[in-house]
Amino acid sequence: MNKNYLIIGVLMSFLMMSSCTSSDTEEKTSSGNPAIVNLSLGLQTRASSTSAMPTSSATYGTGEGKVAAFYVGLFDGNQGKVTIDTQSETSISTTTQSRNILVAANTINTTGDKTAFSGCASMNAFKALTADLSYTTSTNGQSNTARNTTNSQAMTGLPMAGEVDNCFASFATSNASSVTVPLGRLVARIDLNSLTSDFTSSAYPSASFAVNEIFMYNVNDICSYGGTPSQSSTLTESGTVGKCEQTDATGAINSSLNNYAYLSSGALTLSTSPYLTSTTPYYFYVFPHSATSPTKLVIKGRFKTSGTDTGTILYYPIIINDAAMSQETITTDNDVVKANNIYSLSVSLKGRGVTDPSQNITPATATVTLTVTDWTVNTQTVVIK
Repeated sequence: MNKNYLIIGVLMSFLMMSSCTSSDTEEKTSSGNPAIVNLSLGLQTRASSTSAMPTSSATYGTGEGKVAAFYVGLFDGNQGKVTIDTQSETSISTTTQSRNILVAANTINTTGDKTAFSGCASMNAFKALTADLSYTTSTNGQSNTARNTTNSQAMTGLPMAGEVDNCFASFATSNASSVTVPLGRLVARIDLNSLTSDFTSSAYPSASFAVNEIFMYNVNDICSYGGTPSQSSTLTESGTVGKCEQTDATGAINSSLNNYAYLSSGALTLSTSPYLTSTTPYYFYVFPHSATSPTKLVIKGRFKTSGTDTGTILYYPIIINDAAMSQETITTDNDVVKANNIYSLSVSLKGRGVTDPSQNITPATATVTLTVTDWTVNTQTVVIK
């Protein structure tokens, strides 16, 4: 009996030693060799949407290229997590297993947000986390307390994302490598930089129009860092009043503003054409949108058929990037709003509007000149030492 116990004890000791050796080998393999990622951010506060258009900049800390906070995810060849850094650091400790890099910029820098990113086990999980459009109402993308304030979006907290796959290949032979990560804005910018009216050739040659409000309609207010947009159920349009509309039937500001007031100009009193020029534009930041129930910029105001008419509140809903409404030829992406694009509108009102922002006006009612411009892409230079 003692010999049997001795043999069993020797076998168990051998098995335990083998198990420890195997575990040590797996741990060493899974961690890789130490490596350092040094981030060099190549990256302005919007004074007012009634000022000149903002200027894109690749200078860190200024304008629409500013990055206030960023999270970096480093993943292996199977897109599994190696390192996720949520400290907005420019020097990150990782391992030579890293092959793919993701960057989420102007994220909400809260404990909960950091926990959500840190808990991502894969690239898909990292890219599935979402940005909230209302946070563009703070200068650094960290707060949305101004979401129920009209015209409150800032240019310096725009959510961005970047991805480079199959990089750091030199880790196979060295602990040094470098990569450039281009950051793209998750938002598009809608510019109304010219607004005029001319009814002389219409059925109402003596008509006039006064602008009471400019607001967005059918907007996606959520977008993943992988670029997938969606809409909150509370923002889903219904009825005859737009969810971002903040003036009443008289054109005066509502007594109580809702949480989508930031996508409205608020009450305006623009009674003479030209109402807006490139030095006094209105612009909004929105997430991408499909051609289904497309995004619109809505011009609301009082239409009078003559000098004696008391007038009627009417709407001019302008579908963004719409071929039928545009003088330019749009052959692709009709009615589609894409991230990191500027949609610049020049609108001339030449006929009667509609009574409901959900309706579409006929092309003869308004002439729209549209140009689409890609923003300058901000870059991050990554050096592995």
